[in-house]
Amino acid sequence: MRYNGFILTNKDIDLELCKRMIGNRYNKSCEKEFVFKKDGFAALCYCKYVQIPEGQDRMMIIIMLNGDIYYNSSNVHSLHDLHGMLARSDGNYALAWIDTNDGVVAFARDPLGSKPLYYKHDGSNITIASDRRVLNTCTEVEPGTLYIFRLGLGMEKIRFSPIEYKPYVDVSMDDAIEHTRHLISTSLIRRLSGRSRVVVGVSGIDSIILAMLSNHILDVMPVTVCTKGSYDEMNARYIQEVMGLRTHILMLEEQDILKILNDISTLDLDFASTMDVSIACIVYALARFARDNGADALMLGQLADELFGGYARYLRYDCRSSDSSIHNDLNMILFNDLKKASHDLCRDESIASSMLVDLLLPYASVELARYVVNLPAEFKVDTVHGVRKLLLRKVAERIGVAHEMAYREKKAMQFSSGIFKMVKRLSKASQRGER
Repeated sequence: MRYNGFILTNKDIDLELCKRMIGNRYNKSCEKEFVFKKDGFAALCYCKYVQIPEGQDRMMIIIMLNGDIYYNSSNVHSLHDLHGMLARSDGNYALAWIDTNDGVVAFARDPLGSKPLYYKHDGSNITIASDRRVLNTCTEVEPGTLYIFRLGLGMEKIRFSPIEYKPYVDVSMDDAIEHTRHLISTSLIRRLSGRSRVVVGVSGIDSIILAMLSNHILDVMPVTVCTKGSYDEMNARYIQEVMGLRTHILMLEEQDILKILNDISTLDLDFASTMDVSIACIVYALARFARDNGADALMLGQLADELFGGYARYLRYDCRSSDSSIHNDLNMILFNDLKKASHDLCRDESIASSMLVDLLLPYASVELARYVVNLPAEFKVDTVHGVRKLLLRKVAERIGVAHEMAYREKKAMQFSSGIFKMVKRLSKASQRGER
């Protein structure tokens, strides 16, 4: 189990063994640790938790929350309250809710699946964990689904707050720009509330927007991770010069990457490709920088590509075609890519968590996602002029980014930073036995 997360079970479990799995760095009087063992339930929690007394003769309701839910009321005394809260709230979270008196356990992840959560159910028993390594075999919790387990009665699943594809038919680009700006700002205000020091990973226009809007709320620390002589090094200096954004350039060398690769190999993550590993290296470097500089959170622009059409492959579709199926095809591709993004979000969450910093994902807002996925495809991708993330670039201009900067093209951060090339070279050298 990693630092941000929990284990909950109604089986006999060795909590001390679970603690040892976390590692020695958390054994020193961790303020977040919560241990519970009573009435057939056991829990180990390294995240937020709430205990709600239910009267003199009744056991309390316990809520364990990895992440944040942005909701006006804290009244969750029943499953009805819990479902209502999840259905009407924004947030990035995995949670468990226990009523020990009635033998009920409920658990869920946010609709975008930004925090990992797994379970093992074998009839009369249930075990839930943020880290699959504590389970021999397990199933991933579906995003946007409330699981309810009742002792002796089994388990049911209820969908909540789904992000559905229902395209808007009457919306102007100007309205889309303003409403998108408003939704991003709202997401930032929620996620930065109560924070003292936050690092923002800066690479492309999506993260530049976050850094600029965040500066109206909190004095954030923009950081670019790159190798010497890479495009991102030059781009970071250009941002400093043109926009006055005080971006710290975190330069990585080969030995740094080797150390990072060794560290992330202990996290038991599924890497699909060298590109996946390269992104993990960048996130790790940012999270470590945040920890070493006293920040309590790392903010990333993840999900902007899936929402606003940032991948180069989207340019294959002519959104101005009279064939309406082409519009729908591209929007459906974007929508499906959004639904598949949970793997990448959980990768980044696990890495940030290992550095003891919270991960903030302003683009992973349910309200923002629900709005943007249903905007016309041509608002996001201009195939005639080869412009990706068109709407986001217009938002950037709206908040004061110069046109040249807003429409400055760059490759994905793993390529433009030079990290992909270095990871690939080290991987080949390792295969040849040179290292």
